Amino acid sequence: MNKILPIVYTVATILIIVGALFILQGEAYGLAVLSLGLLLNVVYRFSTLNYASVKIFKIMDVLRLANILFMIVACFGFLTDWDQKFNLLILTIVLDLLLNLKEISFKTK
Repeated sequence: MNKILPIVYTVATILIIVGALFILQGEAYGLAVLSLGLLLNVVYRFSTLNYASVKIFKIMDVLRLANILFMIVACFGFLTDWDQKFNLLILTIVLDLLLNLKEISFKTK
């Protein structure tokens, strides 16, 4: 499972970026690609969340859980054609980057 999770995260990130680019170009399938990327990101975040820390209310893990819930709301916003769906999407992606900054690394092994 530890070998699959980084692949899921990488694919989710690529799908989010590609989906956003397709939406900017006016392609109809960009929304589907972006939503799939969000769903994969939610699966990855749920599988890497430290539930023991959430139970004792560690602030960073509670914020990560709240961000996952915002991502799920953003996915439902795309399904229901909500007016503020892109604003919520941008907010969830920025929060995801800020809360999980240690996962972004430019080092090579």
